Amino acid sequence: MRDEAVAENGEDGPIINIRGPRVGLGPLHEGLVPLVVRWENDFGTVDLGGGIMQPRSRAALAAEWEALIKGEREDWIGFAIYELATARLIGLANVRDYINPRRTAEFGITIGERELRGKGYGTEATVLLLDYAFTVLGVHNMWLDTPAYNAAALRAYTKAGFKEIGRRREAHRLGDRVYDIVLMDCLATEFRNPYGRVVELP
Repeated sequence: MRDEAVAENGEDGPIINIRGPRVGLGPLHEGLVPLVVRWENDFGTVDLGGGIMQPRSRAALAAEWEALIKGEREDWIGFAIYELATARLIGLANVRDYINPRRTAEFGITIGERELRGKGYGTEATVLLLDYAFTVLGVHNMWLDTPAYNAAALRAYTKAGFKEIGRRREAHRLGDRVYDIVLMDCLATEFRNPYGRVVELP
């Protein structure tokens, strides 16, 4: 994927807005569409994200992501996640529904490349995006939900600063089995970024 990222962003590799020790967050671009098509048709990946396992065409996904890439969806900010050592695009993360007087927002992340899960990249990207949301967007309470059997994600979210606040009991169905959906949140007043603030405040 590095060649597509270079073609989109320049000879020096992808644009990085926020940098951690091993991952960087950068702007969305058209070069990510082939990866999105692959990830959105990997039923295991879709299920872990709480989505519906169904085939998605390139045309439908390209149309859906066109508005996101252009920044036309109000109340939604997305980032591409890169492995810094290789400049490889490995996932996506977003903050949504953050424009409100309650200062709440919803968090979403996907590490699309299966072989790179469980290596700490998701945790690091989550920390970076939480810091951005709290520092730049003024969010106070960030929340998410995930199926209870998504143990790796639950560990990553907990390491990043999220806490379980409840469950929607048996709200996720797979075939004839039902599972809880875990609700988690993180407060700006409790969050600590071990990598340093993404934006230094005066």
